[in-house]
Amino acid sequence: MIKKSVIILVVGGLALSACATKRYGRMQPLSQVEKQSYTCREIAIEISKVEAFQKQVTDGTKTNSKSIAGVIGDLGIGNTQEKHAARKTADARLKELQALSAGKNCAS
Repeated sequence: MIKKSVIILVVGGLALSACATKRYGRMQPLSQVEKQSYTCREIAIEISKVEAFQKQVTDGTKTNSKSIAGVIGDLGIGNTQEKHAARKTADARLKELQALSAGKNCAS
């Protein structure tokens, strides 16, 4: 009876920790329409949005109950991978926006 209870607790804990991975979302690369139609003002707004997203990801890495549950479930690997993937897409979009800004001779 005790063994069954322990197994149920362990399996339940693992199931809950799998759901505990933080989700940050992803930034999409610039589309051709965006590249062609964005004005300098719109580029600046988009750069601001990317920077806000990056801040959100950084702030989201602070320890909370999801961080603790994620560490218990997968040693924090899921949270680290999610953070890295979110940052990678944001960095790529920011570089595209900066290149577009330079290409359109926008003031920095």
